Amino acid sequence: MGPSHLLRAALPIRSIASPLTLARSTILPSTHAIAQSLRYASTESAEPVPPNPVSPTTPPPKLSSSKKLQPPAALRTYAYSLKTGTVVSVGRMERTVTVSHRHNVWDKHIRKFYPQETNFLVSDPRNSLREGDVIEFSSGMPKSRHVSHVVERIITPFATPIQDRPAVMSRAEREVEREQQWAAKYLRRESRRLGEEVDIQKRTQHLRKKGVEYSDADLIRLYHGGKARVGRIKGLVEKRAAELQESENLEEQRKYEDWLRRKSLWEFHEAAREQARRLEEARQES
Repeated sequence: MGPSHLLRAALPIRSIASPLTLARSTILPSTHAIAQSLRYASTESAEPVPPNPVSPTTPPPKLSSSKKLQPPAALRTYAYSLKTGTVVSVGRMERTVTVSHRHNVWDKHIRKFYPQETNFLVSDPRNSLREGDVIEFSSGMPKSRHVSHVVERIITPFATPIQDRPAVMSRAEREVEREQQWAAKYLRRESRRLGEEVDIQKRTQHLRKKGVEYSDADLIRLYHGGKARVGRIKGLVEKRAAELQESENLEEQRKYEDWLRRKSLWEFHEAAREQARRLEEARQES
């Protein structure tokens, strides 16, 4: 009997049999006992292996590309200017005051200066200001959408002496605090991206020098070798600027080579004219 006839003869049997009557235990023997015995045998026979001792000369472990930290964005610096003003409102916002700045505005139609008052929201990190104080504040310190100024010093205090108030933060202290916030934000972002806690102290253990104290921001820069993350727009701008600079350099090189060619040609003609003049003088003398 051919294979096709055998399949045709088996069709009625397969149609009669139901999935409920053909249980797994009736077709294949159970493998649960075998798996359990293998699992227990592997756990009982395995002996604990001591970890390899780590010495200062041991090279750092090689991390996969997915576990490496991405370069951070550079800490941006802002240009700033100093202004003076009087505090007119305190306590309505947390660590922020309103300062009235008096200045002159040039009217180009009448061609005359006019006095004007402009109110600024100034950041007061330590709540050192009181209403009526004459202060010096600077721009270039963006804190929020409407606050981009920060107090620099108190020129004339009002009512409460300066000794009884919290000290105003200096520019160096603000930069240190800003670097700490930048480093903490970078570590949170990388921990969220990698799905594990990032220990920058452990990752830079082989790069640090003995006897030197490093902050988290310094360790991040040390780990990446001073490199910073470049966004898409900034990358395109830098690429375009490099291309323009290269084209300018090529143009200057071409002009210089053309000048050298014209100079050598001029020297050749001058030498030829000098030789002709000498030959003419020798012919006349003879």
